Amino acid sequence: MELGTFGAILRSALDLESRAAAFYRAGARGDLEELFRRLAEGSEKRTKELERARREGVAEMILESISGLEADSYAVVLDPAADEEKRIEQGVRFEEATARFYRDAGAKMPIREIVRLFERLAKENDLRRERLTA
Repeated sequence: MELGTFGAILRSALDLESRAAAFYRAGARGDLEELFRRLAEGSEKRTKELERARREGVAEMILESISGLEADSYAVVLDPAADEEKRIEQGVRFEEATARFYRDAGAKMPIREIVRLFERLAKENDLRRERLTA
């Protein structure tokens, strides 16, 4: 599915953060309990930031179309019931895909505040990936 508008991109970002929170919450057990719990809380906080940006950006929502972003390019299968090693691998792939989404989408956004937010979120995804591989 092409993400051709400001609203579609923000909905996709909100969906990514919601999926991350659900995956990390459901997968928070064993040796990964504390790390996954913190990652879930981080995703919930990021969801609130994105919702606030969407509300504040409504007045600036430009109707010009955005092209070149396909939601399927950032899809990662998540299975919180998988064993610990697989959950780590899934988390790493998800964080990489999400960082790529924020960078790609940020490069196409017409609103500077959203660009800065997406740049920051991409950097946070890089840090989250590093925490998973440590």
